[in-house]
Amino acid sequence: MAQKRIMIIGSDNSSDLYGAQLAQALKGVIPDLALLGVGGALMDENGVELIYNISELENLGGFEALRASHVVKRLVQRISEAMDKFQPGLVIQIGLPVFSLKLVELAKTKEIPVVYYNSPLNWDTEDVKISRLAEVVDKVIAVSRYESELCQKHGIDVEFAGHPLVDIAAVKPRPEMIDELNLSSDKPIVALVPGLRETEVKVYLPTLFKAVNRINVEERAVQTVVAVPQSINQGCCDKLIEKWDVDAVTFTDDVYGILNYADVAVVTSGSASILAALTHVPAVAVHKVATTTYFLNKMLLRKSPFAMINFLMQDSVVPELVQNDFTEAKVAETVVALLEDQDGKAEYLKKLKRLPAEFGTSGAVARAAQIIAKMLNIG
Repeated sequence: MAQKRIMIIGSDNSSDLYGAQLAQALKGVIPDLALLGVGGALMDENGVELIYNISELENLGGFEALRASHVVKRLVQRISEAMDKFQPGLVIQIGLPVFSLKLVELAKTKEIPVVYYNSPLNWDTEDVKISRLAEVVDKVIAVSRYESELCQKHGIDVEFAGHPLVDIAAVKPRPEMIDELNLSSDKPIVALVPGLRETEVKVYLPTLFKAVNRINVEERAVQTVVAVPQSINQGCCDKLIEKWDVDAVTFTDDVYGILNYADVAVVTSGSASILAALTHVPAVAVHKVATTTYFLNKMLLRKSPFAMINFLMQDSVVPELVQNDFTEAKVAETVVALLEDQDGKAEYLKKLKRLPAEFGTSGAVARAAQIIAKMLNIG
């Protein structure tokens, strides 16, 4: 039997994570599978041969660099040549698309079937029009019920697999994490999740640190844990700690783990807001545009609600602090309210009962892999 070949195209740390999960699941159902793609360290570690490593962009101001015509032309040409040489039986785009939809359009011109996994419909971004999406994809593997229903409404071939974060949330957190981080049970734990890129961390963390200082001085003592991916330079965070004189801050790259143990979380408005809901931690979602972050600028076009969990569930699941509302005073006030409002927590947990219907149950990535295998006439 001829070797099956798939190209996976990611765009950021989230799509690198989902791409790595998917690569691992695909190798379990498709014998002798070859994977090539655009992604980061996680995809690389899980058997995807990288044409381009997106981690080079993550901490350099991100996607506005991609908009420079010479960069776009050079990378698109490189990927086009890789498609011709590799001859994949399928191209899978994950998350917000690199170079808009140029790469999947390129695949279509080469008559390569295209699957979209976690499409831009989950962001309500106007950067990709649904009519254009319908023209370039052969199938959408939906990660949310909202995405699935919207595809059906517009005549896009879609199958609902569930969100890959559901699989992450289904894994029990490590009990030794509390001891490793030197956390105690006598003070509430506040988890800060300031983003996936260094540019985001520099935007969010100063205000979050000032909010924590305010809480410790004016309200109550809390334990602060900052959760950032390994790709974030620790020196960046250390400089912010020194500048804002924050006491006893602990760092971890286990975002899921600390959300399980936190009493309250402050998260950015994207996928972290979904993960907070899946771990059932009371949270506030924050958003402030970094002038150097192209996709976040584009996201300003979206309507309220802004947090991804609120948008996809079409409900006010978590409070939001957006743009001018993202201040140290309002963050501090909201965190204290979340710690003290037991009735609000009960209402929050009640809303979370809808999560399985909206995002599926565990086994989401395996279901996505099975859908892809069937497209390749396997299984």
